[in-house]
Amino acid sequence: MSNTNTTASNAAPEKNDAMPLKLDVRVRPITPKENLVGFAAITINDCFVVEGLKVCASEKGLYVNMPSQQDGNGNWRDICKPITADFRKQLNEAVAEGYGAAIEKMQATLEAARGMNDRPSLSGALKENAGKVKSQPVKAAAAKDGPAR
Repeated sequence: MSNTNTTASNAAPEKNDAMPLKLDVRVRPITPKENLVGFAAITINDCFVVEGLKVCASEKGLYVNMPSQQDGNGNWRDICKPITADFRKQLNEAVAEGYGAAIEKMQATLEAARGMNDRPSLSGALKENAGKVKSQPVKAAAAKDGPAR
């Protein structure tokens, strides 16, 4: 068997002015481990999913490591990767934006949870009011001058 690359003769001509692809990014931040800060999956044009992207941080900002596997020589090779610099930039920007949104959502959830602890609970308020009622003397009801009904 030979390793030959073939190209379909009826393939569409390549366009240099391609429209940006629709990217749906899902990011799961993690507790940072060295430069790894999260994982991501990306759906391209609602028809192709790439999972196992690693979101990493450096001095220059966030970047994406593509899913990879170890070859027979012990070297790590990307399973899939962007071919053009433009798409790599679009992918990195989309994942960085998704990471930022995920962090903001986590912070909002944390703040909401902290706010819940600051508010008195309903049962605590009822117990507090019950203690006040027991400590106050009972007022006698005013007698009415009319016939009882």
